[in-house]
Amino acid sequence: MTYKTIVLFVLMLVLGSALHAQELDGRLGLGSFNLNRDYGYERPAVGWYVSLGLTYEYTPEWAMGTAFNRSFNVYFRESLAETPLLIGNLPTRAEVNSDHFSFILTRKIPFPLGLKGQIGLGMGLAIDENRFYHPILFDEEQGAYRGFNLVEQYQVGLIFPGQIAVRKALGMRWHLGLEAGLFFDRQLRIRSSFWGPELSYRF
Repeated sequence: MTYKTIVLFVLMLVLGSALHAQELDGRLGLGSFNLNRDYGYERPAVGWYVSLGLTYEYTPEWAMGTAFNRSFNVYFRESLAETPLLIGNLPTRAEVNSDHFSFILTRKIPFPLGLKGQIGLGMGLAIDENRFYHPILFDEEQGAYRGFNLVEQYQVGLIFPGQIAVRKALGMRWHLGLEAGLFFDRQLRIRSSFWGPELSYRF
């Protein structure tokens, strides 16, 4: 059994337990998403993300659950800007969209003014969809490529998310807050970071 199968099994197990929990929170988040410049993406622009999560309390201080984060980013392959083409220029704009599926264990931290904080660590899977343009059909006589095509690459890897959040109650069931986090790869290098507002509802 591979680590990917193990992670998916754990996520399914946690989700099934959460559906029967008494203190179940559903969350929706939206905000800014940043790729790590040192992770192999040239001149990345600030992107955005949307996240969904289910969390339930199994003690007053601890909670656990699952989270899904879908990010959308653009970067520019400037090192290929001078690639010789017979006609036109090679587009340097590229896109990478990522799906992050995570199991997260969180510790609750009380704050003044009725604020509630959380800090959590977890593990999961990331599926990256990378799209960029690549030159093709090199003409040795002309010393240039005849054209280019769109390449789509997919990569699946193990991730370790770290997240923090601060929330304020809006009545009995609704909460509004801010969340932020980092995604680490299996070598514990920072892949990306995110932050933004979130809205949660207690079932």
